[in-house]
Amino acid sequence: MFNPMATWTEDVLKGLIEEGHRYFVRQTFERARNPFDDTVKGYYLICHYKEFATAREHFDALKKDPHRYIYDCEEEEHRSRLEAAARGVEGYKIYSNTFMPDWERHITKRIQKNIRLYIQREGWYPKKEEGVDISFYPYFGQVMITLKFRGQQVSVAFDDIEKIQ
Repeated sequence: MFNPMATWTEDVLKGLIEEGHRYFVRQTFERARNPFDDTVKGYYLICHYKEFATAREHFDALKKDPHRYIYDCEEEEHRSRLEAAARGVEGYKIYSNTFMPDWERHITKRIQKNIRLYIQREGWYPKKEEGVDISFYPYFGQVMITLKFRGQQVSVAFDDIEKIQ
């Protein structure tokens, strides 16, 4: 699976807190799993929120995730745990809900082909001079894509694009 998310670092945490993000939701992040690396015990994604209600909504959507957790960075113990994770924890890979720099250059020809196939399945046939506006964005720990064409718009989970045969 393609993982465009940035690694969770001290700079990321500091920047998010400076932007006013107080709440952080941790979840299991299978998208980052490397099946050939058996030294990693767990893969996690940490999502940031300014409002508790939105963080809680995300948290509640993760009912089946035994590793879900809400951090409040104004609580000392929570902040310490977020900082420890940002320094790196041996045996774990932790990511931020932000895209890594230049992530677009990692999109393979197969992914591009699958996006084109999805567009065709929507019944959209843009001419060469037209084009489809494609935007990637994170939503509750999932990579999503919005496609816009001739006043129409559709959002789809990136997982669904990757699964196209």
